[in-house]
Amino acid sequence: MEIRGNYHTHSTFCDGKNTIAEMAEAAFHAGATHLGFSGHIDPGVLMQDIPGYFREVDRLRAAYAGRMHIFRGIELDNAYKRSCADSAEYIIGSTHFIPVQGSPVWENTMPIGNGAAKNEEERIKELGLICVDNTAEILHEGCKHYYDGDYYRMAADYYRFESMVVERLQPTFIGHFDLITRFNDLPAEESGHFLDETDARYLKPAEEAMEKLAAAQIPFELNLGALNRGRKKEPYPRIELLKYLHTLGGEIIVSSDAHDRDHIFGGFGEGIAALRKAGFDHVLILVREKTGRPAANTCQDADYFSCDQKSKPLYWREIEI
Repeated sequence: MEIRGNYHTHSTFCDGKNTIAEMAEAAFHAGATHLGFSGHIDPGVLMQDIPGYFREVDRLRAAYAGRMHIFRGIELDNAYKRSCADSAEYIIGSTHFIPVQGSPVWENTMPIGNGAAKNEEERIKELGLICVDNTAEILHEGCKHYYDGDYYRMAADYYRFESMVVERLQPTFIGHFDLITRFNDLPAEESGHFLDETDARYLKPAEEAMEKLAAAQIPFELNLGALNRGRKKEPYPRIELLKYLHTLGGEIIVSSDAHDRDHIFGGFGEGIAALRKAGFDHVLILVREKTGRPAANTCQDADYFSCDQKSKPLYWREIEI
């Protein structure tokens, strides 16, 4: 069965290139039945008008009623408090940063607006965070400064922090698990190939984090963003980790991580092929129609969200691949 749902998309409210209306129109014409918006809340890409974002998603939700289901989500970084995503229907729990030794972020998630930094770069530096999703130069400089150039030790800290994403954020699903490898497929002369992703020094910390997260029975995202933009040769997580997730009984939701309307379903074919190779025979989509499996940590969980009365409970539906 063809997948016609995508829940990781960005717009001009954060770092996307197209408006929410333009993204919705492109998704509808591509045959989408379910579309989720997931504006960034992280120290590097922080939406400036979160209420306006929710209002626009709700406006489009009403406009497409009966034709396409639209959901208001948030991609929440592991550094922030879950309460930053109040009024979202679902949360993608993502790790874009590594807290260095002594960073307060290891112990405490932070609210929006916390800290005395005058801009985001100062804020990131003040909090002792290395961004793994900005530029290769920033990542390499952080490794050199804080880890004496030991990328495996840095990766181990990334996965130690990633392993906390469920207990810290209670996400609906886990975003781009191995994002630390974003620049690894670049040629060596362009600052790539700094990790051997088949080396036990890399895989063991990743597998240990995956074990902890999979035990919480929260689905992982097969993220196609770097693949469909030509930055990587494989989706997140890569094939070895996908195979390991399958042995753990983990579940998968497929997302394009689209930042423009041309990539709404970018990479889905390659992603499904990778999942089949790893042993998966189905994926999940998020729906409002009642099924036998409520989606945890979504708008029906009053302890986590303060959704308005227009929100309905969300459920997981299995789609064979």
